[in-house]
This record gives sequence, C-alpha cells and structure tokens, in this order.
Amino acid sequence: MYLTKLLMKEFGKFHNKEISLKPGINVIYGEAGSGKSTVKDFLLGIIYGIDRKEGISRSRSDYERRKPEDRSGYGGSAYIKKDGSNYLVERSFLAGGRKTSVLDVGSGRELRLERPDTLVGTLVETGRNTYKDTKVIETGKEEESAQAAAANLKSYLSNITLSGSASVNKQKAVEYLQEEKQKHLPKPLIRRLDELTEKIEQYDDVDGKIEEIDAELKKLDEEFVIEAEKRKRVARRLVENEDGSVTYQNDEDVDDKINKLTELREGYGAGEEAVVQEKLTDKIPVILGTGLLVICVIAAIVFMLPFDALLRKFFIIITSLYVVYIIVDGLRIKGYFDSDDDITTPDDEEFKKVLEEIKDENEKREELEFDMTFAKEYQEKKAVLKEKEKVQIDRRNERAKLKAEFNSVFKKKSELEDEIKAIDFAIARINSISDKYKKTAYSGFLLHVSDMIPGLTGGKYSEIDFDEKGNIIVTGVNGDERLERLQRRDIDRISIAVRFAAAKYLSEEALPLVIDGTGEMKNDESRKALIDYLVRMEEEQIIILTDDMRLPEFFMNSGVQANVIEL
Repeated sequence: MYLTKLLMKEFGKFHNKEISLKPGINVIYGEAGSGKSTVKDFLLGIIYGIDRKEGISRSRSDYERRKPEDRSGYGGSAYIKKDGSNYLVERSFLAGGRKTSVLDVGSGRELRLERPDTLVGTLVETGRNTYKDTKVIETGKEEESAQAAAANLKSYLSNITLSGSASVNKQKAVEYLQEEKQKHLPKPLIRRLDELTEKIEQYDDVDGKIEEIDAELKKLDEEFVIEAEKRKRVARRLVENEDGSVTYQNDEDVDDKINKLTELREGYGAGEEAVVQEKLTDKIPVILGTGLLVICVIAAIVFMLPFDALLRKFFIIITSLYVVYIIVDGLRIKGYFDSDDDITTPDDEEFKKVLEEIKDENEKREELEFDMTFAKEYQEKKAVLKEKEKVQIDRRNERAKLKAEFNSVFKKKSELEDEIKAIDFAIARINSISDKYKKTAYSGFLLHVSDMIPGLTGGKYSEIDFDEKGNIIVTGVNGDERLERLQRRDIDRISIAVRFAAAKYLSEEALPLVIDGTGEMKNDESRKALIDYLVRMEEEQIIILTDDMRLPEFFMNSGVQANVIEL
C-alpha cells in the first residue's frame, strides 16, 4: 500500500496544501519550521486518526498542536493505492464532528469502516503503535544531547527486543506487577482470620450449654407438674355426707388456680421470644378453602340426584348458609374476631399474680393449709435458668457475628489470592513472551543491525550487543564501547541502522516507510551509505522528510530515482 496524493485542507500551518507522492523514494525537504513533521502527522492522521487524549504527557497533544488556530476547519484527504485499486480517504478531525469516509474510486462505492475512526481492518492491518515502532523513523533532534539520544536508542532497542513494542518496557511492566502483588498480599487478613479463629474457639461450648439448660428447664417443668398434682391432693378436705359417711372433696378454686399456674409455666420467662405454633387448620385460607370444597361437593351430589331445579337450588342455598355459619362460628371460637386488646400473652407478672392469689386465699382459709412454696421456688429456679440461657444465647449470637466476619474476611483473602495468581501468571507470561522476542532478536534482528552499522558508520563500528547489565555495547576499531560514550554523530547513525533493521525485519505489512530527519548524516560518505541502504530496503514507498538541502541533489547525482518535493 502507498499514498499517491495528500491534500491538507486545514491542517497545522497548511491550507489547501497538495503533495503528490509516488511509489519508491520520495524526498520532502525544507528548512526548519517549514512543516515537515506536520506532513508526517497528517499521514498518520489519515490512516489512524488523531485522538485528543494522545500525548497526555506532553504540554500539548497532537490534536492541539496541529489544529489550525485561525480557521474553523480541521481535516484533509488522501489518495491511497492498494492491490491495484485506488481509494479516496477524507477526514475531519474536529472534536464533536469527526468524520471518516473511504471511497473506492474505481467502483464509486463507499467502504464501511471495520473500526471507528481508523483504517485498521479496512485498508491496513497494522496498529498505530506497531507502525510507529517499525515504519516511522524519527532521528534525534539537533538540540538533544548525546546522552539523551543514547538513552532514547537504548530504550527503543531494549523494549523492541524484550517486548516486541518500543512503547512497552518489559522491566517496568514486571516491576509494576510485583508492586501490585505486594499490595494484594493478604497478610493482614490472615492475621485477622487467626484472631477470629481464636475468638470463635472460645464459644465452642455454647451449644452444649444451651442444650444442658434446656434439659434442666424441661426437668424443672416436669417436676413442677408433679408437685402441682401433689398440692391438689393436699388441698382435698373431708366432707360429711347425709348418710353419715365421710369423703374427700377437692377444692375447685385451688385446683383452678394450680391448673392455671401449670398452664402459665410454659409461657413464663419467654417474654417476647414466645412463639405460637399455628396449626394448618387455624389458617383462614385453609378454612375458607375447605368450606368452599364442601359446598362444591354437596352441589355436585345434589345435581346428580333426581331433584327438580327449585329443590336443588333450595338445598344448595341451605347447605351453603350452614357451612358459612359453621366457618364463622369456628373463627369466632378461635378468636379471629377478638380485638388485639383482648389477646394476652402469659408473662412473669401473671404467673406471680396467680401465685399471690393462692397465697392470699390460704391466709384467709385456715382449713386450707398446705405448702405452696414449690411454685415460688419454681419461679426463682426458672428465672435463674432463663438468665443463664440468655447469657448463652448472647454468646451464641456473638459467635454468629464472628463467623460472619470470618466468612467475609476469608472471601476477601480468597479474592486477593486469586489476584496474586493472576499477577504471577501475567509475570510468567510476560517473561515467556520476552524470552521469545529476545531469542528472535539475538538470532536475527541484532544481526541485521550489525550488518548495516559498518556502512552507515564508514566502517568505524561493526557490531552491537547487550552486556549482562542490559547496557548497549558497540564493537568498533578501538574495541567495545558503551553506546552513551559515543559521539552524537555516531549515535545517530547507529540509531538509523537499528530503525532500518526494524522496518525491514520486524514489519509484517507493506506500508509507507517514513523517515523524519536524517540526523548527522550530512556528509557525502554518510549520504551515500544512506541512499545505498534505502535502495536495499526494497520498500514499496519511502518518504524522507529532511532539512538536508543537498540530499535531493545527491539522489540525482547518484543515479537513484527519487520524487523530490520542496516545502
């Protein structure tokens, strides 16, 4: 794929600026500030769009830097040729009004973009970052020091060989994941789980103690009933009959009160925790449904018998009224029509009241003398047991809270452990991929770089490699030297060799090779070496943006055909 024409309608400093390009080598030259880098940004914008968030670490984004300040428009168009077909790409970069259209010039059909605001998937397959890493070569800026140029080249070469992307630093990525792993270590949660386990173990006996207290309460109730029956027998009195015989007669008043005490014992001490078990036959829907079913069954039987219509209706009405009466009367008996004020729950006070009544009656009736202290003792013993039970129930509730917290903490711990596993997997995956890229780099990519270095440096340097600390070592006529100790001119030339090798051997798609600047390669020997390697690249299209005013002439004198455009 290559571009045949760029039309920058409103872009940067340009207004309706048209540049015609050809396959092969294109040299766009001009002095500093003439707009060479603007042309490069427009080419990238045509293919990939311009994101307003791009360049967030810079003082101004590419969007802001290239937006015309004195015009309302912001866009342009380009003609692209691919696989024998011509396409017209038109773009508006304005925020809120971005628009991209791709027209097949031959058929007049507009293509649908596979992805919004980019030609990836429609005319190209390579993503923006990969394209910039391999096919867009930016040489060091003139104001940049040799140390800065060396650091940039080291970063590019290290990243591209260890991660396959110049923008991805494998070491920093692993360090970041290691830091995240430390943040996710569940040590505080493990300590809290240990604390909770110790506290929960202190309540291991609570269920057994509650069962023991319940057993004591049950035994106490049974003893109370037995003792109450004994007191009834004690309350009997001798009565002389008419025939002169003597018999025992129960004191009904005392019996009633003792019976009431016996009934109240079940509710005594329960308070608000008393629960009334409702039978199935106490439920209104069940009662009404049963009544309706009876009416339906009787109606069916009546219709089956040989009665006349009037008699049938009369029989059904009478039956229905009777069933309704039975239902209503049953509900009345069960207290459904009683007000809430009429409903009482046996409590401690009522038990004490009945007990006092029996005591008072004993005092009034000298002939009824028997010991009722058993009821008071029962009352006191049950109160003590209920208090013990309450303490154990509170302990059981506290244990339930601790267990709930334990489960919550354990869940968080499990989630953190899953995060750690994911981080470990990511680190292992990064190292595995990095080893793959590193192996490929050492077996191929760095060899190609070393093949280009002698020609571009005039034979001064012949090979490039990494030492055990990750420093770039360059082999030359004077032995091995670290990259940052070289002169700026030599660093620029080695940088071009690295980027040429990346463009030729790491790119998988035929896209325009863009060279923004030629750095320090401004003598005849270096110009000749540059042109020789550009020819050897065999790229479908090369676009050189340079301020070397002699480079177009050198192309012409060297016999290498180039399309020359002056800005």
